[in-house]
Amino acid sequence: MSRIHLIIVYIFVAIYHSRERCDFDLPLKFVDLIASLDRVLVLDGGMGTMLSEKGWRPPMLPEEMNLTAPDVVLDIHKEYLRSGASVVETNSFGSSPIKLSYRGMGEKARRINEEAARIARRAAEGWDAYVAGSMGPLGELIRPLGNLSFEEAYEAYREQAIGLRDGGVDFFLIETQMDIKEAKAAVLAIKDVAAHIPFVVSFTFERNGRTITGSPPEVVAHWARMIGACAVGVNCGFGPDLAREIVKKLYLNAGIPIFAYPNAGTPGKEDFDPREFAEEGRELIRAGASVVGGCCGTTPEHIAHLKGVASQEKPLRPRKVEKAALASRSRLVFAGAGEPIVVVGERINVSRKSPIRDEVAQYKWDALSEEARRQSSSGSQVIDVNISLPGIDRKRAIREAVEAVESACTLPISIDADEADVLEEGLIHVAGIPLINSVTAEREKLIKGIELAKRYGACLVVLAIDEDGISETAEGRIKAVEKVCALADEMGFSKSRLFVDPLTMSVAADVRAGVITLEVLRAFKKLDLFTIMGVSNVSHGLPNRPLLNNAFLTMAAGAGLDSVIANPLDESFASLMMACNLLVGRDKGALGYITWARSLKSEEKDTSSPAKKEGASSPIKEMKGMIIQGDRGGVLAVARRFLSEGGEPLALINDVVLPALGEVGRLYECGDYFLPQLISSAEAAQGVCDLVEQAVLSRGETLKDRGCILMATVAGDIHDIGKNIVSMVLKSHGYKVIDLGKDVALEKILEEARKGEAQIVGLSALMTTTMGEMERVTRKIKEENLSVKVIIGGAAVSQNYADHIGADGYAPDALSAVRLVEKLLGR
Repeated sequence: MSRIHLIIVYIFVAIYHSRERCDFDLPLKFVDLIASLDRVLVLDGGMGTMLSEKGWRPPMLPEEMNLTAPDVVLDIHKEYLRSGASVVETNSFGSSPIKLSYRGMGEKARRINEEAARIARRAAEGWDAYVAGSMGPLGELIRPLGNLSFEEAYEAYREQAIGLRDGGVDFFLIETQMDIKEAKAAVLAIKDVAAHIPFVVSFTFERNGRTITGSPPEVVAHWARMIGACAVGVNCGFGPDLAREIVKKLYLNAGIPIFAYPNAGTPGKEDFDPREFAEEGRELIRAGASVVGGCCGTTPEHIAHLKGVASQEKPLRPRKVEKAALASRSRLVFAGAGEPIVVVGERINVSRKSPIRDEVAQYKWDALSEEARRQSSSGSQVIDVNISLPGIDRKRAIREAVEAVESACTLPISIDADEADVLEEGLIHVAGIPLINSVTAEREKLIKGIELAKRYGACLVVLAIDEDGISETAEGRIKAVEKVCALADEMGFSKSRLFVDPLTMSVAADVRAGVITLEVLRAFKKLDLFTIMGVSNVSHGLPNRPLLNNAFLTMAAGAGLDSVIANPLDESFASLMMACNLLVGRDKGALGYITWARSLKSEEKDTSSPAKKEGASSPIKEMKGMIIQGDRGGVLAVARRFLSEGGEPLALINDVVLPALGEVGRLYECGDYFLPQLISSAEAAQGVCDLVEQAVLSRGETLKDRGCILMATVAGDIHDIGKNIVSMVLKSHGYKVIDLGKDVALEKILEEARKGEAQIVGLSALMTTTMGEMERVTRKIKEENLSVKVIIGGAAVSQNYADHIGADGYAPDALSAVRLVEKLLGR
C-alpha cells in the first residue's frame, strides 16, 4: 500500500473516532455501540433537578431556558459529561407544542427543540458522548382513555422530532411513557420525519409493576422490539431498588438492549445517596441493563459514582426471542415453542347477518362490545375484527370498533380488512401488538403487508396463495411460502412475526383437500414457521359439520398448528381445545386441563341451586354485572326499565352502583382489571347516577350530598392524567367534583377553598420539580385554618412526602383516593 493510501486510511480512522462526526454516520454508530456489548453506557441525570438549583422556577417551563439561559443548560450538560456520562439528554422533555401552548409558546416548539439539541451537541464536542433527543409524555391520555386524539398526539411529537432532528441528535429517547398508544404516536412521527435516526422507548411504571394504563414490562418489551426500537427502558417513578424487577422482566422479553435510569429522591428527601445509588445501579446492570443513568433527584455526583461502578461491569447479551408475540395493552399472548394453540375468535364479522352487522351500519357498538366480552370469557385469546360493511365510512368504523373491543376486554386484536387504508386505520388505533389478517403470498401484496407490519409493530398472517392462485398440490403451496420467507429475509422481517396459513379447502369438492392441508401444515413446521388456519371450510357442503370440524382441528393440532381462527362459543370447542393442547404437549403439567375441569365442577354447583338461578335473572344483579363489565348502554336500558316499573331510584345507587364499583375495585387491585376497564365501569356507573339524579329531581326531591372535592394540578405542572382519572372515579361514587384543571395558581386554589363548598382539596403533580408547590398550598391552607382536608397524589409522591408537608393523606391511585375520601369524611 502506498504512503498516500496509508495517509487516507489514517484520516478515515481519525474521523471515525473523532467527536466531529457526520450526521448520517452517527445513528449507525450508536446502534452498533449498544449492540456490541463492549461496555455499559452511562446516561446523565436529572435536568429539572439541576435547573431548579440554578434559578429555574415555575410557572416557567424548564425548556424555556434553552432560549432564555442557554449557557445554564450548556453548563449542566458539561457537568454530567465531566462526571462520566456517555449520553446527555436534550433539555426538551416537555417541549411538545401541546405543553408549550400552556405558556403561549406552542408555535416555538420546533425552535426550542432544535436549540435544545444544538446546546447538547455543543456540550458533547470533544467528549466520547452521544446526544439523546428527549421526548416526554404529552400530559393527556389519548382517546378513549382521555380527550386527546391520536392525530393530535402524532402532530405534537412530529414537531418535536423535526426540531431535535435539525439540531443534530444521535438518537431519540421517547421517555417516561405511560401508555403504549401515546408511545406509538411518537414512534410514527419519528419514522416519518427522521427514519435514519434510531429511537429508544422508556416507560414509567407504578409500584404494582405496570404502567398507569396497565402494561406490564413483558408487553412493552415485545412491543418496543417489534415497532423498531433499538432499546427499551424504564425510568422515573421510583428508585433503583424497585426498578430491578422491571429490568429483569424487560431483559427476559425484549431481545434488544435495556435502558434503566430511576429516581434518586424527591424534594426534601434523598432516598439514595450517590454511593447507594451506584451500588443499586450495579444490580440493574446485572439484571440486564446495558445503559444506566438517573432521573429525578439525581445529580452529577450520582452519575460519577455510577460511572465508577459501570466501568467494572459487562452488559448481558440480549436473549433470542423464539416465540411469536401478540399483545393488548395489558395482556401478552405467545404462539409456538410449546405454547397452547392460540384461539382467534372469529365472530365479530359483518359478512354474515347479525345484530353486530345491523349496529355497525349505524356506528353503534353495544352488540360488538358484548360479543367481545363473550368470546373473551369463552376462551378466545385474540379477537378478530372485520367491519368491512358496504356503504359506511369503514375507516371510522374500524377506528371505533377497535376502541369498543379494547374497552370491553383485555385481549389482543386481529385486524381483518381487504382495503389497505382501512387496515392501516385499524393498525394506527390499536394499542399493543396486533395481528394483520391477512395478505396473500403475491409479491406486491406481501411487500405492502410486511411494510405495514414493520411500521406498526404487528404480526402478519400470510395465505399460501401466490400469483398462480391456490395450488391444488402441497408442493405448490409450500413453494409459495418459501418465496414468502425469502422476501421476509430480504426486507429484514423476522419469521417470528409471520403466521402462515396452509389453506383449508372443502372435502366435498376434493376428498384429498384435508390431507393436502395437513401435509402443507407439517412442511411449514419443518421450516420453523408459525401456523394459523380456520377449520370450518373443510366441512362446507356436508352434513353434521361440527363433527368434521372438530375431527379436522384435532388432526391439525397433531400436525403442529399454532393458532386457529374459530368460534369459541361452539358448545364443544373449549373442551376440545383443552384436550388437544394436553395431548400434543402444549399444556405443561396438564395445568390448563385440570384448571378447566375444576371450573366445570364449580359451575355445576353454582347453577344447581334454584335460588341462585333466580338471582341470576334479577335486574339488580344484571345491572351490577353490566357496570362491572363497563356496559354503559346495557345498564342504562335496564335501569330505565327498572324505574319505569316502579323501582326506587336510590336502590340503583345503594344496591347497584356502589356494590358494583366495590367489585371493580377488587378486580383492579388484584390485577384482573386495568385503567381501560376501570374507566369503562366508572362511565357506566356515572350514567346510572345521572339517571337517578334526574328521577329524584323530577319528583321535587334532592339527592343526599355525599361530599364535594376540589381537584387541581399545582402551578407549573401541566400533567393532569392522574387527576382526571381520580375525578371521574370520585364522580362515579356520587361525589361532587370541582376540577380547576392543571397549572393552577396557589391563589386560585385558596379562593375556591375559602368558599366553603368543598370538604377536601386534592392536589396532583407529576414532576418532582413541581411537588414543592404542593407544600406551599398545603401550608397556606393550614395557616389560614380553612375547614378542608388536603390529599395529594402523583407519580413521585409518597406517604412520606404527604407526612413531610402536613397533608391529611396520600392516594397512589383513583380507588385509593375514593377510600381516603370516605375515611376523611367519616364514611
